[in-house]
Amino acid sequence: MSLLRKAALMAAAPALLLAGSVTPAVAEPASPQPPAAGEWVLVAASGDFTAQASWSQSKTWGSTAGTITFTSASGWVKDLASDGYCAQVVIEWFGSNGKYDDDYSGQACPKGDVDSFSKAPGDSSSWTATSYVVWMQKV
Repeated sequence: MSLLRKAALMAAAPALLLAGSVTPAVAEPASPQPPAAGEWVLVAASGDFTAQASWSQSKTWGSTAGTITFTSASGWVKDLASDGYCAQVVIEWFGSNGKYDDDYSGQACPKGDVDSFSKAPGDSSSWTATSYVVWMQKV
């Protein structure tokens, strides 16, 4: 992930946290630049969060819903189109002292397939996050 993308995500994240429930203000952020491959949609983000937050997002090609806390995220992603692509969720975790981790759900495809997931920040040793960004991507 580019430094520009990380900086833009961290700057935009606090504005999207709404009373413990995350509802994106816009379907796609203006500043963050997701990778060129596939289509990316910002579905949830927060600055420093203190409670469980939830997300729900749907596009013509996929949908997702889930919940996230300091230490875990769980949810599902579903492929909605017979277009040869899959839908996938990507969670970016940010922690103190520059900690960073990203987690990917399984790819939901073909049309109608649903992938459920449960993730935590840290690969082999879990840690407590201070903020996050959740994306849905078309891959």
